[in-house]
Amino acid sequence: MKNFEQWFNNIIKQANIINLTYPIEGTAIWMPYGFKIRKHTINLIRDLLDKTHEEVIFPTLVPKNQLLKELVFVENYEDEVFWVTKGGKNDLNEPLALRPTSETIMYPMFALWIRSHADLPIRYYQVVNAFRYETKNIINLMRLREISTFKEAHTAHATKKESDMQVCEFIKIYQNFF
Repeated sequence: MKNFEQWFNNIIKQANIINLTYPIEGTAIWMPYGFKIRKHTINLIRDLLDKTHEEVIFPTLVPKNQLLKELVFVENYEDEVFWVTKGGKNDLNEPLALRPTSETIMYPMFALWIRSHADLPIRYYQVVNAFRYETKNIINLMRLREISTFKEAHTAHATKKESDMQVCEFIKIYQNFF
């Protein structure tokens, strides 16, 4: 296909899956038919993951100092972070980032919760919104500033063997999903 992006965007528009006329570039309104597709898709992945994982929801806001601890993360997302700097009319003591992804939210908590091998494995997933000040080409459903229904799983294991087995399990889960 010569121009996948144009073809894909045309299909999304013609099928009335999402509407991009909201006055913030890179955001979308899920239209009824699109919402039903989204709901069905999320139910499929939840049914598969619920067999071996637990669903959680971590906060949307990340303190700046916590985000900056993840130097690799910050280098990858530095230009794409939305910052909250006020609460009402008051400046916040510390800026808060809107979740661009969840590693910097989840892993410090894992470090508090895991005290011995008896606390393992941890197998969590969440379906949340993620926010990125996307500066590249906006592609419907793929590259947006507000990524709705962002599914991510995070696990912790006692051994590399258990971790490798988890990867194989994820491959099977996604094979079943697709």
